[in-house]
Amino acid sequence: MLVVFLGIIASTAHAKVYIDLSAPAGKRLPVAVEEFVPMGGNPGGTDDPEGLERVRHELRDTIVSDLIFSDFFDVIDPSAHLVSPLEEGFSGKEIDFKNWRTIGAELLIKGRFEKKGDSLTVEAKLFDTIKEKLIIGRRYKGRAGNPRRLAHMFSNDLIKELSGLKGIFTTKILFVSDRTGSKEIYISDYDGRNVRQITNNRSINLSPRWSPDGKRIIYTSYKKGWPCLYLLDLKTGRERTISDRPGINIGGRFSPDGKRIALTLSGEKSPEIYILDLITGEYIRLTNNYAIDVSPEWSPDGKKIVFVSDMAGNPHLYVIDSDGNNLKRLTYDGKYNASPSWSPDGKFIAFTRRDEGNFNIWVMHADGTGQVQLTYEGNNKSPSWSPDGRYIVFNSVRDGTNSSLYLIRADGTGLRKITTDSNNEKNPAWSPYLD
Repeated sequence: MLVVFLGIIASTAHAKVYIDLSAPAGKRLPVAVEEFVPMGGNPGGTDDPEGLERVRHELRDTIVSDLIFSDFFDVIDPSAHLVSPLEEGFSGKEIDFKNWRTIGAELLIKGRFEKKGDSLTVEAKLFDTIKEKLIIGRRYKGRAGNPRRLAHMFSNDLIKELSGLKGIFTTKILFVSDRTGSKEIYISDYDGRNVRQITNNRSINLSPRWSPDGKRIIYTSYKKGWPCLYLLDLKTGRERTISDRPGINIGGRFSPDGKRIALTLSGEKSPEIYILDLITGEYIRLTNNYAIDVSPEWSPDGKKIVFVSDMAGNPHLYVIDSDGNNLKRLTYDGKYNASPSWSPDGKFIAFTRRDEGNFNIWVMHADGTGQVQLTYEGNNKSPSWSPDGRYIVFNSVRDGTNSSLYLIRADGTGLRKITTDSNNEKNPAWSPYLD
């Protein structure tokens, strides 16, 4: 069942921006999040009490997790609540806001739900306890098997109302894991939950990347015996080969309009950067040298491509116009620079660099200036930006030999590990905004 969003109450919060997502740090808003209750307030009589309880807990726990992740809220321990959700009504007229101000809550989230078979309806409201008014109220409908999806949608709407910017809580992350013994591609929620295996060909599958609309992915697979590029529709599961020329077909990246793909092919001299037109099937070569040119990445406006080349000896980052003109070198330091990833606003490029020791994540301005190191421990590779440009996901080896996924803010703070319960996670790719 497709998730459907239905707005039920007009917003009253546009006159005030409660939080500034661009601010590096600031006062966190104290918020109370009540347990969600069945519509009607009485859970008795259900033929699936365990399922009802699971939904109830997942709705609240997901919203709390989202709020904590955002770093803009302090969630008040429910043991401090003075009233239970069954004792107090769902509308503003039924709420004694003094009870919530007494425990320090400036915001209050209330919710209720109805589960009918495989269908789930959720209503959630956000109140300003100081002004004693409703900020937003929303109703969502979706699958009972995935209550987290509906909770993420409310978290997105909450961030939108309080900051004016889109939330990332319904986004996904692609990654590679060998949990089955083969390198297969998986997809998870932004926080590592709801992991699902995407490929199952028992071969080597690498470097998954999203289409601009988030409906398709492209990846490299060795299932034909050599590296070829494949396109997979996530909704239908339909897959097709898009480049299987002799030699290598690797590093595919969608152009911002989704009509072209930048990739590396075996050239006459060495591996070169090409652009493949998905409509005509035509290949256009961008580079022509004796170096190894790999890992192309489009700028958000589609006018430039950053890539890795060893034309100067060691691997460094270069940028070239998407028509093949104006080649420029971006990095000069480090013994090995790789895995460039352009920020969504086009202002920065994250990349991997190794000096004398391990690899680390770095960020620089798109013209190569202002290079800043973000990580200092472990072996860190393959950065990918969140669609709001606030976070970078990457894989890192920190304990033993297994690689895990980590998140860090673009300013180098807020490092945290993502738990997917997979094994040896690599090559993460953060999705665009998903409805």
